[in-house]
Amino acid sequence: MAEKMTLEKATELLSQGFHCSQVVMWHTAEALGLDKAQALKLSAGLGGGCFHGDVCGTVSAAVVSLGLAYGFNEPYSAAQNAILVQKVQEFEKRFTEKNGSIVCKDLLGGKSFAIPEESAEIMAGGLAGILKNCPAYCVAACDILDDMLKEQLK
Repeated sequence: MAEKMTLEKATELLSQGFHCSQVVMWHTAEALGLDKAQALKLSAGLGGGCFHGDVCGTVSAAVVSLGLAYGFNEPYSAAQNAILVQKVQEFEKRFTEKNGSIVCKDLLGGKSFAIPEESAEIMAGGLAGILKNCPAYCVAACDILDDMLKEQLK
């Protein structure tokens, strides 16, 4: 895996305008065989709970990463699908245990990117405001992925 994600690195990437989902994909890209530029584009639409407050972008990007590691690209494989489902459920459980939810709106104090006024409020605060916890969510997702992928990527 890449070097450990830190709060400083996550904050730096978010400050540059990348979404939380992109921070996670940036972190896992190389280990999963993706070009970082492709990974950033692939995950760009996942931030902010796909911009409407649903599943946190860090979680969505983690699911994409797990799909790259444990998914299948041949006709349906029940055995491989069962492994993928188990990995996704394990990630979501661990993330929820650490952060209280996998839902962006919950993680952002009840605010949603889908409501223009709330979106403006979220963004007005920047990293010093309501988004101050997003770097920690990025780090949590990357740490969990590092642990879950270490055996797969040996």
